[in-house]
Amino acid sequence: MKRLAIVLALVAGCSAPPPPPSFNAADVMFLQMMIPHHEQGIEMAKIAERRAVRPEVKALASAISATQSDEAKTMTTRLTRWEQPMDAAPGAHDAHGGLHDTRPSDILSLNDLPDDQFDTNFLNLLTGHQHNAVDMARTEVKTGQDTATKDLAKRIEDSRNAQIKEMLRLLAAPPR
Repeated sequence: MKRLAIVLALVAGCSAPPPPPSFNAADVMFLQMMIPHHEQGIEMAKIAERRAVRPEVKALASAISATQSDEAKTMTTRLTRWEQPMDAAPGAHDAHGGLHDTRPSDILSLNDLPDDQFDTNFLNLLTGHQHNAVDMARTEVKTGQDTATKDLAKRIEDSRNAQIKEMLRLLAAPPR
């Protein structure tokens, strides 16, 4: 009886169709677009960790750098597991508005700002950058298939909205 059960289990396992993919093109696109976006956010945050005048801006930058580094690792791991490329062919995402990135020259300009202008310029630049992350995350939540990637996108949306709110608060508050 036991042998029959084992044989039936083996036969059933061999003849079962492969499971459908748990992700779709929207999931892949989201990850491919979000990884370089995160890299830019990390780059800006690292500059702010060195240059920010206000301690609360430095603390925010440090938290952003840590969070986005962890998220980028998760996204890279997911694309690797799915055997998908880390980035799309040039122009592949143009129909979706292209990469929602920040001009590299704007990021580099943070290095050259006078100290008394750094915090304001950094917060303004990163606010726009994080709005783009929210837009991409919302698109993934609506069009993605992979539950874990959609959950990540929702966490990114919530986190970036909270960061934007904090940055606006810091911009409105006079430095101490």
